[in-house]
Amino acid sequence: MKNLDAILIAVVFVVWGALAILYATIDMIYMPPAVRVWGLGAIVFLVLAGIAGFAGVRGRRRATGS
Repeated sequence: MKNLDAILIAVVFVVWGALAILYATIDMIYMPPAVRVWGLGAIVFLVLAGIAGFAGVRGRRRATGS
């Protein structure tokens, strides 16, 4: 995987995290169950971004032989 994949997944994590924070803090929206869904989604995308970043670094190390 390229580093761009990890960056794009991290951007999705930031969006999901921001939505979870908005749902938790803005009273007009009042969507308590949505906080858990968006928060869990943010965690999933954070893990995926970490895996993609790790795979990209490991792939570059194998390609250079170090």
